[in-house]
Amino acid sequence: MKIDSLTPEQVLLTDEIANEKYVGLYAERKLSRLVIATESALLLGCFAVIVSLAQRPVVNRYVRIDEMSRAQAIQYSDLNYSPREGEVRTYLTDWANYRYTINRETISKKYPMNYYFLSTQLSNQYMADDNAVHLVSQVLANQIEQSDVEIDGVTITSMSQETVKGAVIARGTALVSITRIYSPRNSRQPRKEHWVLSVTYYLNPAQVSLAAQTFPQFETVNPLGLTITEFHENRLSVEPIDPTASPQTGAVSGVTVPAANARTVEVSR
Repeated sequence: MKIDSLTPEQVLLTDEIANEKYVGLYAERKLSRLVIATESALLLGCFAVIVSLAQRPVVNRYVRIDEMSRAQAIQYSDLNYSPREGEVRTYLTDWANYRYTINRETISKKYPMNYYFLSTQLSNQYMADDNAVHLVSQVLANQIEQSDVEIDGVTITSMSQETVKGAVIARGTALVSITRIYSPRNSRQPRKEHWVLSVTYYLNPAQVSLAAQTFPQFETVNPLGLTITEFHENRLSVEPIDPTASPQTGAVSGVTVPAANARTVEVSR
């Protein structure tokens, strides 16, 4: 149909329809621009929040061991942090348990946790030594004598506190008395070996969050950042265990071991 043949009413109706279509298309484009602008603003806002969170200082979380040996999570600044001897004893005990318990049930999961308490140099050294002799594989294959450990006591011989680069670091030394038990079930020579470990350590809770970025388990295993930089192992005596005796009467008088059995592990920082 040609426009010339349209009546005035039809022409008016056609113009109204065209105007409505134009208005609809204009409103649609305007709404699209508004949606795009809103989404762009939201994306920029999210990006700004992400950048702000990334630049925010890391919040250190600490665990306080109370008089009843219960762990309590506490947040406080480094300047107010003051370690207690009970906390040091707790985590030195954990380290000794992880390191000196050698059995098939725990060697894969528990033993590696002892590295979390060692300085970087000492940890790398011991991991290399353990991997060189295939320690885990030999224990699982019953090719190495298995043993349990009892922690007889932890004595803090010295502890001081200093501030390094704004972080409070506690340094000290301790004696850890342990008994390594080679039961008749796991040893051809059942016995109890009494050892004393002379440990040099420091505590730096500020390093925990940083270490947890690489090793997430670090924060739960060693929340105070206890780091052993040097330790000496000294075997004091051996008590043979009678395989035929009951556990209550199995131990006999100790036999002193010569000083040649003492072993030193030392790392300079």
